[in-house]
Amino acid sequence: MSERWFSEEELAEMSRPTMERAIEAIDRGDAEGAKRLCEEMKHESQFIHDLMVDGVAGLISFVKEKLGDDGVEEAWRWSLERSWRRPVETIDKSNRREVAKALAATWRAHSCSGVGPVPGAFEVVEDEEKLTFRMNPCGSGQRLWRMGRYGEGGWGVTDEAHDWSYGREGFPLYCTHCAFMNETLPIRWIGYPVYPSDPPDDFDRDPCTWYWYKDAADIPERHFERYGLSRGAAEDGDGA
Repeated sequence: MSERWFSEEELAEMSRPTMERAIEAIDRGDAEGAKRLCEEMKHESQFIHDLMVDGVAGLISFVKEKLGDDGVEEAWRWSLERSWRRPVETIDKSNRREVAKALAATWRAHSCSGVGPVPGAFEVVEDEEKLTFRMNPCGSGQRLWRMGRYGEGGWGVTDEAHDWSYGREGFPLYCTHCAFMNETLPIRWIGYPVYPSDPPDDFDRDPCTWYWYKDAADIPERHFERYGLSRGAAEDGDGA
């Protein structure tokens, strides 16, 4: 019979949320233990985050390999209609100041606390009409690019320029979801882009930029015109 590796207490501890254990350490005055657990939690989150991002990039690259650029468009539309439309409709009805805080929380999570290879990072600036989120690098797609995950033996890029690749051919396939998720599909669903965005000019150096307008009426026309759409062009029914 093989040697037992863990006690019952150790096995039970393995399944407990790390944050719960960190809070307990704080409550009993164990500051160093709490810090250690917080550091562990950063890497737990980064591991699963990066695994999922890489997997999505692989799946959409497979779609493109089998069905071409048109298949990529169809796949994102089909998926996001089912996964993202309801959240967009909820955002449309929410307090925009509160959504700004939620978006910052999303990017903190997406940046994985600044750990892992080519760690994600972002800044937020505010002016009279909007908040601007500058990711450099973005915690998902731009990190994939900078980690060398595209190219031979890796993930694919578009063959041609499309409105959903921001008018660029050779655009990283993972990042094409942002055009659908942030702009073109929300315009069709609620009449305006939920998170108007600009991709990096140079993925190796430039930030990916998202905007959150305090009043959706102030979103510039270019975020509609790039898709041949107009403000308030929400469609009826389930199609997009």
